[in-house]
Amino acid sequence: MVSRFQNFAIGITCLAFSVGSALADSTNPTSNDPMIAYRAYDQAVAEGKLADAAAHAQVAWKNAETTWGPTNANTAGLAFNAAWTLALIGKGPDALEPAKRAVELAEVGAKAYKASEAQFLLAYAEFEAATTRQLPKKAQAIDVAAQAVEGAWGDMLVADALLRASIHFSVTGRSSLGGKLAERSAAEVQRLNPKDVDRLALVNLARAVSKLSDQNKLLVAYEDILKARVAYGPMRQPDDPTWGALSAWQMVVNGMIQTTNSSNQGTASRIKWSRSEPRDMTEEEVAKVMSPKPECAGFAKFKRKRVGHDIEPMQVGYFTVNLGGVQVLTDLAPDGRVIRPRVIGAVPDSSYGQATLNGISTWQFDLPANVPATCLKDYDISVVFTMY
Repeated sequence: MVSRFQNFAIGITCLAFSVGSALADSTNPTSNDPMIAYRAYDQAVAEGKLADAAAHAQVAWKNAETTWGPTNANTAGLAFNAAWTLALIGKGPDALEPAKRAVELAEVGAKAYKASEAQFLLAYAEFEAATTRQLPKKAQAIDVAAQAVEGAWGDMLVADALLRASIHFSVTGRSSLGGKLAERSAAEVQRLNPKDVDRLALVNLARAVSKLSDQNKLLVAYEDILKARVAYGPMRQPDDPTWGALSAWQMVVNGMIQTTNSSNQGTASRIKWSRSEPRDMTEEEVAKVMSPKPECAGFAKFKRKRVGHDIEPMQVGYFTVNLGGVQVLTDLAPDGRVIRPRVIGAVPDSSYGQATLNGISTWQFDLPANVPATCLKDYDISVVFTMY
């Protein structure tokens, strides 16, 4: 559904070019002519080459600033195009400068875009570029700016922004608002492309995280996580970060059920007995989520040798979720040493991933003599942190 907004933005910008005075000056184009880069941008968008389009859009905008200046409507439109395409390809922080410019020139560029659209792009870029300390304020800005363009925006940027802000709110003590943003994102996905399984998976993830503050909803949250994992399916690429994040969140929700719905009453030990258990994935669900290695089916998890450093526990920090989850893939040497460990999912913060790598990189496992070599590649290690 990206094309709906592309056609809108480009069509209006072309109209501005066709009636603007700048076009009359471009009969003898030079390398600094914004029109040359704009035409390349237009063609790249038509061909679906958004990374190329973003690069051309930046050149077109920069050239317009020096050639036409800030009073030309085309300069404003090109700033908007640069911010928009950078955001679309996942380079939100790089979109910050052109988005600010699009907001500043919104009145001049009124024929190319609405001020509310530029303000949303700026809020999105600022959220993506924010430090940990800045995130609460920037998430609130996403909430406000998205409301002005929901139902009219033509691609998934609004849905994605709401999802990110939703999870931030939910892990920092504002679960009610996090849940509302998750549902607003779901509405955008349903409006634009209800068959977008990737976004549907992330919507279910956001719904799950918004329920973690309510002990009575943890089992429902776990069902949301399973829906998310099944919707997303197996890894789409090596070390797939979305797959890894979903796996890490599944660990967190599972761990919260184990620790919250438990009691040590009637025992003389510190062992807690769970009153309720999350269900296991069905064989059908596992088949949809995991990439099978039939040759490894007969081997249990390898036992770690008593060498190397343990993983240091983390402190809660600013999170209200009291568990952390990290999904690691690593290759193992024939003697069981860990080689090339990679964190593919760490929640609720990447610092838990680094703490995990610091320990796991020193580990060694006791391997059976006849283990196939393929079972030593991409060996998965799941780590759950109890934060205090």
